[in-house]
Amino acid sequence: MTAMTVRQQARVLTERYTAVMAGDWGTVLMLVAQAPFIGWLCTVAWASVETDTVSLWFVLSLSAVWFGCINGCREIVKERAILERERFFGLSLSAYVGSKYAVLAVIGLVQVLLLQFTVEWSLNLRGVMPVQTLALWGASMCGTGLGLLVSAFSRAQARAVAALIPILLPQILFSEVAIPRESYTATVEAVEKLMPVYWCFRVFKEGAEMEPAWGVIVGSLAVLVGYAVGVGVLTTLALWPRREV
Repeated sequence: MTAMTVRQQARVLTERYTAVMAGDWGTVLMLVAQAPFIGWLCTVAWASVETDTVSLWFVLSLSAVWFGCINGCREIVKERAILERERFFGLSLSAYVGSKYAVLAVIGLVQVLLLQFTVEWSLNLRGVMPVQTLALWGASMCGTGLGLLVSAFSRAQARAVAALIPILLPQILFSEVAIPRESYTATVEAVEKLMPVYWCFRVFKEGAEMEPAWGVIVGSLAVLVGYAVGVGVLTTLALWPRREV
């Protein structure tokens, strides 16, 4: 199969998936509505605080990963029968996974913008807003990749949703919000770096400094991009073995 054919498949699959999501506007609305609701909860919780805090940055980062995970966790398992049938007709798995990323990336961007603007309406976040948007979007795409990966291994949508708990809980446990950094062990420090929340949070934390280290910020954004791409590759490989439906 030529590269052009794969691109053509990706375009057709993206258009089809967009049409499917547009037809299921109730689900899309529910997904998007999470963002301003969580943002509003943040403004209520931090109403007595004059400025943003480390814990708020962490909550925003974790929320972005959550958006991506819940967006993607059901999107492959619910189409398992269609996927396996179309593979007999030469479906490219990379084009298939890429189409999921393309559409869910748009939804993720809308979510992080709504989250950000809702919080910014009441709280003044330190740092450069477009950079923070990129960090949250990157974290969301990492979550999307993790959600799709879970979906690729799941046999039922309910199982896919339940599997998000062991993915999200370590994001909290292996962080300085849960453990003071001076109490870190080598294991905690290593595992923390495997968490997309850490890299998004790092952008917020470094961006709030009087003189931000832009190398650290750009490096963290690059890690988020690489993480999302890497999980996408793993999802494609996970779909390679044919499964019974």
